[in-house]
This record gives sequence, structure tokens and C-alpha cells, in this order.
Amino acid sequence: MAKNKSRSSASAKAKPNNAPYNGEMKNAGSSGSSGKSQAKPKEVLYQVKTKRDSGVLKAYITFTYRMMHPGVSARLVLYGLIVALPGIFFFRDLYWKIFFTCIGVLMILLGLFRQYISLWLTKRNDPDYKSGAEFTYNFTVNDADFLKNGDRFSGIGKYKDITGFYHDDSYLYMGMKNKEIIVIPKDAFTIGDSDSFEEFIYKKSKKTCHWLPDNFRDAMKQRRAQRAVSSGDMIKK
Repeated sequence: MAKNKSRSSASAKAKPNNAPYNGEMKNAGSSGSSGKSQAKPKEVLYQVKTKRDSGVLKAYITFTYRMMHPGVSARLVLYGLIVALPGIFFFRDLYWKIFFTCIGVLMILLGLFRQYISLWLTKRNDPDYKSGAEFTYNFTVNDADFLKNGDRFSGIGKYKDITGFYHDDSYLYMGMKNKEIIVIPKDAFTIGDSDSFEEFIYKKSKKTCHWLPDNFRDAMKQRRAQRAVSSGDMIKK
């Protein structure tokens, strides 16, 4: 009996050695593995939060007209005058007078207000404008993520993919290799500001932020400045 008691007591003492790890060991192991598996989040240097409202849509339409179809509005107005003038002054037949005058006036109106017509059509058909979707642009050291309502829809893998960078008094315009154009309101920065952002993009992409005049007077100033620079270069040469 004494031997049996001693054996049972010995086995009872040995049993805890074969038991599983206690809570502290589990926590230590799990915390170490999770620390390795979780990637460190990238620091956002510049952040923009905006919505596709009327101002952003109009800025986008105006920018694309300036860059992709320059001078179309002026040509439409000119062609409208050329068509309307014969109807007003030369044709005596009332039918042809009305016909040419109406066509010319329509061309003039299209040249003057085609941006507003495009804006009206876009508002009717753009789901992001209708739903009030929120866009967030996060710019880090080496790349950028573009999110819509918290979900990533596009981005910049490297800043060298930026093909053009422009600004006017209220907006920044960024073009990329995939032909996507990002419109950034200057007052929508939640991290950083527009002035330092221009310098940041230049350092990363070597793309100068070109100024786009908002009105005819500024456009004339820009042309005079460009002529002065070009004439100075000619004198140096």
C-alpha cells in the first residue's frame, strides 16, 4: 500500500509537466507572431478630403476643355458669326435668313456656354455626384492611395507616373499615365497645405505646377510673360 501511495503521488507531481502552456506563454507567443505579421501603416504626409460637387465638376470640365480642346469655344463663336452674318445682311428670302441666323446663333451660344451644358449633363448622369460620395487622397513618401467612401479605387504606384501638374486660383489638377485626372480643391487639405504640396510633387516627380489663368485678363498677362521670356531667350542666343 505504501508503494502504491508513493507511485500515485509521484505521478500526480509529474502530471503538470505534461500539461499545455499556461496563459502567459500563449499570450507571449501570439503577440510576437502578430507583431511580425502586421505591417506598419504608411505615414500620410498630405491628405485631401473632397466631394464631387458642382465646383469640382465644373473645374474638371473646364480643365479638360483647356488642355484637350483648346480654342474650340473661340472657333465656335467665330464660325457662328460667319454663318449668322449672311443670314442677317445678305439673304432676302425670309426662310434662308431665319435658317442661317438660327444656326449661327446656336453655334455662338454653344461656344459661350458649352461648359455649362456639359456640367448640366454630367450632374444628371454622374452617380458619385448624386450620392454625395466622399473622396480621400492620401499621399505618402513614395506613393498615393485614392479612396471613395473608404474603399481604394485608384492610386499612384510611383510619383514618376504623374504626367502633368497644374493649378489655378482654387484647384490643383494632376494627370497620370492611365489618363486619369485628379481635381484637388486647395482648401480641402486635412493634412498639409497646397503650397508645400506643390513643392513635394515637384521633388518626387520633377513636374512643375503650371499656372492656368481663370479669366481673360490673367490669360493676357500669361501670354505677355511667355513672350517676354521667349524674347529674352532669343536675345541670349
